Amino acid sequence: MRQISFTTRFLKLTFIGYVFSVMCVAAAIWFASAPALHQMQQDAKRAHLETKANVIGSILDSLLDDGEFVARSPDLIDYLMGFESRPARATSALLRLQNATNVRLINSAGRVMLSVGEDEAPSPFLPVEALEGMAAIKEGRAPIAPRISYRPAGSPYVAHFLITIPVVSTGIFEGLLAFERRLDLTHVLSAGEDAPKTIIATTFQKTYWEEWHRGTGSTVSTQMPGADFHLIVDTDAAAIQTVGRNLVLTGILVALLALILPFGLMAASGMRAIVRPHQELERSRKVLAIQQGELAELAQIAQLARESIIVTNEEERILWVNNAFTELTGYTQDEAVGKRPGELLQGPKTDADTRHALRKAIHAGHAVQSEILNYHKDGTPYWINLGISPLDVSAKTGRRFASIATDITSAKEAQNKLAEAKAAIEKQSLHDALTGLPNRRFLDGILETEVTDADPPRTLIRVDLDHFKNVNDTLGHGAGDFVLQQVGAILRNGIRPGDIAVRIGGDEFVILLAAGASTSEATQMTERLLEQIREEMNFEGRICRVGASFGVASAIGGLIGNGDLLKSADSALYTAKELGRNTTTVYTPQLHSIVNEKRMLSAEIEGGLKTGEFQPFFQPQFDAQSQEFVGVEALARWHHPTRGLLTPAQFLRVANQLRLTPDIDRQIFRAGLDALCRLNAEELFIPKIAFNMDVHQLVNTRIEDIVTGYDLGGSRIALEVLESVLVEEQDHNFLERIDSLRKQGFQIEVDDFGSGHASVIGLKHLRPHVMKLDRMLVQPVDRDPTARALVRKMIEMGKALGISVTAEGVETAEHAAIMADLGCDTLQGFYFAKPMDFDQFRTFALDACADLRERAPSVAAHRETRQDSG
Repeated sequence: MRQISFTTRFLKLTFIGYVFSVMCVAAAIWFASAPALHQMQQDAKRAHLETKANVIGSILDSLLDDGEFVARSPDLIDYLMGFESRPARATSALLRLQNATNVRLINSAGRVMLSVGEDEAPSPFLPVEALEGMAAIKEGRAPIAPRISYRPAGSPYVAHFLITIPVVSTGIFEGLLAFERRLDLTHVLSAGEDAPKTIIATTFQKTYWEEWHRGTGSTVSTQMPGADFHLIVDTDAAAIQTVGRNLVLTGILVALLALILPFGLMAASGMRAIVRPHQELERSRKVLAIQQGELAELAQIAQLARESIIVTNEEERILWVNNAFTELTGYTQDEAVGKRPGELLQGPKTDADTRHALRKAIHAGHAVQSEILNYHKDGTPYWINLGISPLDVSAKTGRRFASIATDITSAKEAQNKLAEAKAAIEKQSLHDALTGLPNRRFLDGILETEVTDADPPRTLIRVDLDHFKNVNDTLGHGAGDFVLQQVGAILRNGIRPGDIAVRIGGDEFVILLAAGASTSEATQMTERLLEQIREEMNFEGRICRVGASFGVASAIGGLIGNGDLLKSADSALYTAKELGRNTTTVYTPQLHSIVNEKRMLSAEIEGGLKTGEFQPFFQPQFDAQSQEFVGVEALARWHHPTRGLLTPAQFLRVANQLRLTPDIDRQIFRAGLDALCRLNAEELFIPKIAFNMDVHQLVNTRIEDIVTGYDLGGSRIALEVLESVLVEEQDHNFLERIDSLRKQGFQIEVDDFGSGHASVIGLKHLRPHVMKLDRMLVQPVDRDPTARALVRKMIEMGKALGISVTAEGVETAEHAAIMADLGCDTLQGFYFAKPMDFDQFRTFALDACADLRERAPSVAAHRETRQDSG
């Protein structure tokens, strides 16, 4: 009866457990199915979305690759840095960005230097968006890295991207390359009629989208790497709930059927299944009580038995090893037991300090962990992470130690490869890829850390190749690279131990001599190097010839400090270039004084531009036959606050070095136009006014836009360019610009013709209105028949080409008569008038007609006298 009662209670308990289990299964499925399905769908959508993101990322990576290729173009960098004033090559580089629109080259000041591929449709991006991040890059707060911005383009699957790529030269940020690209991503984003649609959204649109769907959990999004837009896709929450209910009902039915069998078996064998475990448990307790003491030590070892294990005694003799030890080392347990681990496993390259530290810890009974190099049985080395722990001290067995070793050879090799890779990258960043010499970054580091604040004075040589541009222009950049490699080898082999040769960019090099090297040693080295550099170099059967100029600066003697070596050597190099190249100039006290004067003058020029100290002086021009006033040339003068009135000869060379000549020309141009307007307002008509313009000013300044702001009446504007353009600037872009100015009414004149660069071919290409004979040709015509014959030929050549001729430097009545007889059209010089300020010129303009009538008879009489004597 007692047995039956126990069985009935057991069966009831079993039935209650059965019903409760079914209910639990139903509840579990009910509460878990929908979230699980939702998560599965979310994961599927996210994977699908990431696939699309990867496809779009590949497309954008291709655009970035194209952009970065263009951004590394030397032509683009040279133009951006001002080394190349002509935009033709830089424009060609920009045109390599196929299908790109609104391509812009922006300098580090945020000004657009070049722009091509402008789209007819308005851009969805603001101009300032291309400049985002520039300030952070220049201040070092952001990495020098490309940026990608997105805007929608009407269709949900058409995207408009703005890509900005930093332009870097020798690790220095110089500006940005920005371009736009419109992409049709229908084939990527569209997923069929029944599938959820994928859209592209900006960060603002994504935030708005998520706020709209807050709490529903029905959206999945991912951000494009390296860009500021996201991909978003919707999920169907209603479908998930329907599937969840169906799954719950099915789960309940399956649970009812599936749990019948196990609970039936439980009921059939319940008594035996309940009693037997109790009996076995009692027996186990008795056995464990007996074996507890014997197994205590083995239990400690078993807890550690996951890696190679060695148990040693106080004498460091091996007592026991596990199978992992045998697999790791190759030694069997019989071979290992009784040996010391150090004798068995360690070898010649095992670190002695590590061995000593391990032995010291063992003797002190302390736990220790370290990395150590061991050797396999076959002699091959391997690395382990070794941990040694003391076991409990027993009076019977004494102190024992358990050593656990993990093989870290692969990790160690990876660590070594990573260190080697880092070292290689660091070396590459500090060395020039073409010549193998250290680069400017390396030199800056040496100067900052080892030279500038160091006690021993040092000596430095600046090297600049002569005529290297001719090699590039005539034989190509391949020949130029070959020459640079050869020069790099000459410098590398020509310096002494302790010296450092560096390529700092282009055809410029620096040699930092070892401590103690004197100026005389430096000049001896430069003479030896120059002799080798000037030797012929054979590139693919063609001869390359270059020279070199050297500037030497030394801190020995106290003239300068180590911190001024580079800029002082630059000054010496510039002097060497001025002295005719292929020579060496040492930075001396005399040169130091000149450099300081130039630096002071440089600062004064910049200040003078800001305060408007540069003003035009006006020198009239006259018709050679009638002596009538026909025009005026605006000449630059500097009203220096302490030195008085300065002519261009006193400041123009320094202004050219500072590249401030265009700024001075613009200031003179505007002041001259303003003066012309004031004279016209007084009805003092000036037929023509001429301004000196350099090539950079003509090509890169919208002169016509400046003139538009002035009421010039009928006065003509003449633009004078130096004669050197006839041979140096005959490229397509320059000639196109000249033609454009000519068509807009500007008169083009060639100044200083015959001063050394005269080119008839250049004259034919340029087609100027006027060529002005240099004063050095005009002044000897009154005493030198050869000079008169030469001038006559030049005038006849000009007439043959349809060019009017103006003579400068007419200082006497005889000069005026001779030049008129030779066929000159216009005369200019001290005989007629010296350069005048505005007030003087205004007075001259009032009296010009009367003065000319008085002067004309004397010139005519002088001409008649010469003809009679002839």
